Amino acid sequence: MDVRRKPTHLFSEVVALPVPEVPAIIRDDQGVENPDGIVARAVLNDDLEVVVPAWPFSDDPRITREIVSIGWRIAGSGFVSVRDKEYPTPVEPGDKTLTVPQQYLVHGTYDLSYQINQGGNLNVSLIKRVTIDTVPPHDHQQPAGARYPDELLGVITDDYLTQHGQVLVTVPSYSSMRAFDRAVFFWAKADPMPGDTPIAGERVFSQADIDNRRLLLPLTEEVIRDSGAGQRYLFYRLYDLAGNESPLSYSAGIGVDLVPAPGNLPAPRIPLSPRGLIDRQHAREGAASQGGVTVEIDRYDNAEASHFIIVNWGGGELTEFAVDPNGFPLEIFVPWPALTANGLGAGTVQVSYRVRYGGALTPESPETSAPFDFTIAGQDHANAPALLNNGLARVEVRGEVSDLPNTLTAQDHGRDARVLLTLFEDPQPGQWLEVFWGAVAEPAARYPVQPGDVAGKPLTLTVPWAIVEQDMNNVALPVSYVTDNGINQQLAPATAVQVLIVPIEGLQAPGFPHADIQGYLNCCARPRLWEGVTIRVQGNPAFAANDLVEVHCQGYEDLGSLRPIEGTLWSHREVLTAAEALNGFDVVVPYLVHIEPMVNNGSATVYYTLTKDDGGFGSSRREQVYISRTLPSGEVCGPDNDLCSET
Repeated sequence: MDVRRKPTHLFSEVVALPVPEVPAIIRDDQGVENPDGIVARAVLNDDLEVVVPAWPFSDDPRITREIVSIGWRIAGSGFVSVRDKEYPTPVEPGDKTLTVPQQYLVHGTYDLSYQINQGGNLNVSLIKRVTIDTVPPHDHQQPAGARYPDELLGVITDDYLTQHGQVLVTVPSYSSMRAFDRAVFFWAKADPMPGDTPIAGERVFSQADIDNRRLLLPLTEEVIRDSGAGQRYLFYRLYDLAGNESPLSYSAGIGVDLVPAPGNLPAPRIPLSPRGLIDRQHAREGAASQGGVTVEIDRYDNAEASHFIIVNWGGGELTEFAVDPNGFPLEIFVPWPALTANGLGAGTVQVSYRVRYGGALTPESPETSAPFDFTIAGQDHANAPALLNNGLARVEVRGEVSDLPNTLTAQDHGRDARVLLTLFEDPQPGQWLEVFWGAVAEPAARYPVQPGDVAGKPLTLTVPWAIVEQDMNNVALPVSYVTDNGINQQLAPATAVQVLIVPIEGLQAPGFPHADIQGYLNCCARPRLWEGVTIRVQGNPAFAANDLVEVHCQGYEDLGSLRPIEGTLWSHREVLTAAEALNGFDVVVPYLVHIEPMVNNGSATVYYTLTKDDGGFGSSRREQVYISRTLPSGEVCGPDNDLCSET
């Protein structure tokens, strides 16, 4: 009978063997393994190394080998061996190294353990959780562009960098976010990013960062300044703890302006007229002929052509004004809607300004105030602050004797004129209106508003003869009035008054240069009557270029010019040239209609009126001509019957 040695160091009972070790599992700075057993992505191109701790090796001579099996399966599944290795006994002391074949290193979470077989006695180790991560952050998709702080308004300024020392750029949330994800970012001068762009920095995101969605990249002042001014682009890549790398993100562009911020803003200045306030005249003309209300800005520190002034006028901002560094003090006009945005007054306006440089704004400048009053007597109008208000009623002028609307004749010589109008809207005591006559500077008449006056009240005012006689010949003398409340004035539209009190004298009669010595135009006239009758107006010292001469010719059936022929009146208007004013001019009366009816012993008269370019008026003397187309034989000549026997 064989006597065999009793086996020793056999697993007499099932005991839990220690967990295997995986050197490729990521550890923190203290050497502690990642609790999920994440394996570094860099080792996954080969078999995964597993270290099996030394176990109680057998010295039983009956056992010639011990077998180690590596179990690798989806977490929660039963033991599946993916690698077996035999160790002849006696087994060499120390830990043993095996591998998980690379083909099994597929994305997922696995249970790793090992099994020891000693002569048929099996024992299995504790399980180690191992995670194989082959999917990069954002699941292979290109990450969105980063976001800059809203307060930058599209530009990183020198002032912002000086105050903050960095720009915190936000990475938008992405899929598969996990603690210890890392962003590596770049600060590039072009998009697409040049291949030689250096890394600008990196940031590891904590669980708190992810929970609070505060994935911030600290773009340092040094990096920004070293890259200089201009358009710049931030790109980033995401890496997870395993080392999986996302595609390069979309770009995030922004301007960089490293010019020092505007500083030491002086208070604005508002020039005032000698009246000491901003009124409607100031709004039309300016304090000193500027052409409107202006705000003046004196030089401030670091002024640049890229800056813009934003004036705050009474709480409202004016249109941005481009800075000219060589144009100080800057002159900024204030439009009428801004002047009256808070009402017509009277009141006081507060004025300040800010400077926009890039996308940033300076604090408000010190304030300046100015009094204003845009109130008026009467209704306002859409073209304010223009002096002329077409909404005011026009006047009507009548002569004391002639009593014609807007006409004064010689009958009114030596007499006062009457001006009729209706009172403006909402009249108030302390307001008044003044009538102005032609070019006379002083008011021709005045009406102060009386208690109880109402809008539309008929008024009749008197213009003294001493005013009227200063322009007694004017076919369109302008007469108007001004409303006044002691601060602002409004001008009513003018009425054109025909003033013909003293006509221009010395205007000689026009003539018929082709009449014979007895003053006749007959069948033998040259040119023939049916070629038209010429009228000559001689030059006159009273004539001037641009004056209007109107020639009037009337036909009669008798030699005495007593019985006018209906329809024969002919008129011609001639605006004089300088040559015509000096030398005169001819006009031709057409034969048909105007000459043809004078058959036998008829006549015609002619005269002209002169309307001066400056308004004067006069009428020439009349000239008569005898016209007959009947011969002693009784025959009548005409365009188809030339009876003249002259040779």
